[in-house]
Amino acid sequence: MPNVTYWVHPVSDLDRAERFYGELFGWTFSRGSAGGLHVLNSAPEGGLVEGTPAPRTVLAFSVDDATEAAAKVRALGGTAADDGAGGEHGTWIDCTDDQGTPFALYVPAHTAD
Repeated sequence: MPNVTYWVHPVSDLDRAERFYGELFGWTFSRGSAGGLHVLNSAPEGGLVEGTPAPRTVLAFSVDDATEAAAKVRALGGTAADDGAGGEHGTWIDCTDDQGTPFALYVPAHTAD
């Protein structure tokens, strides 16, 4: 059964957000290859990305096979990016449900093939 295993919180200024959330929650960070900040001590895992803040935080649901799950999203009337962004933290595919609500499919690096 898929669980929320990662979240992404968009912020306007990554450096300010690092100070703010670090002080607020005691989070520590590592810089990711895509330029975001991975939160090292949150559960579930998460990250901060720089850009125009979205009206909501994006939840990522863990799946065993991102390609198969993306195909199912499309079959159910949602959208899914053509290929997942693989990286040091795993494979990520941005999606929307059949009503346009964003979410992501995620295969953490420790379980990715």
